[in-house]
Amino acid sequence: MIDHLDETLQGRATASLEDIIGSDPEADKEWGYLNLAVDAIKDAGLVQQVAAARAAWKAEIEAAAGDPTNSNVNGASTTTDSVETPANHTAALRSIPATAAKSGTVRTLYRYTLRAAACVILIVAGSAIYDYVTVSSTSLYNRYYGGYVLGTSRGAANADPIVEAYNAKDWATVQHLAGTAATHTNQTDFLAGMACLELKQYDEAIGHFEQVIAVNTHNGTDYYQDESEYYLAISWLARNQVNEAMPLLEKIKADSHHKFHEKVAKMSFFDLRLAQYKENK
Repeated sequence: MIDHLDETLQGRATASLEDIIGSDPEADKEWGYLNLAVDAIKDAGLVQQVAAARAAWKAEIEAAAGDPTNSNVNGASTTTDSVETPANHTAALRSIPATAAKSGTVRTLYRYTLRAAACVILIVAGSAIYDYVTVSSTSLYNRYYGGYVLGTSRGAANADPIVEAYNAKDWATVQHLAGTAATHTNQTDFLAGMACLELKQYDEAIGHFEQVIAVNTHNGTDYYQDESEYYLAISWLARNQVNEAMPLLEKIKADSHHKFHEKVAKMSFFDLRLAQYKENK
């Protein structure tokens, strides 16, 4: 599985993993943990960048301050055979306020830098704790669900009563027309599924979307395929079953030609895998 993950991160994939996780629930769970670890490492990179920036800033400040062990306040040699003249003594006294001011400025900048770095680390840590406490399948459903706008690219379908009812957001009528239709089409099932989703009848919505996908698989077609895959995943999130949603979302994310690829690519897969981890505990 780790070899497969390495290939995936490089933009390649191997077919053997699907056989492994498809037949072994424990391997499937372990695969989810590996992906969660990858996302966690990516988030931890922010903390490391803050630490690196702090170290670089500290080095610059120390370099600007100079090394006080190698010179005196006016830059003259500190060897025992040097001769201190009144003029040199006066110049040294005059330079003390400037040197003290420079040292004070350095200390102030360094103190502010430490405070800023500490604030950023606290924010990152607090965000991680907040995510763990609040993230769930339901919260992710509420975050990512958006209604489907039926376009006009479906030909003369706009004259269909079920389409008119859907555009009017008359969900009960959509369900009735779908249930009494003489013949079922992918559009009929998809719109019925969306009506069920809007009415929070998630089990019924899942059944309609799976029917569309099954018909396409049987007939070798793709009518409403992308739409059904995406909203099926969203329905599983609504049902608090992120384990069922993740394979669909990962499939959509990996397919740059999928209609919902960009939408899914913007999702937080760290949050999704965190919800999956909590579901599997």
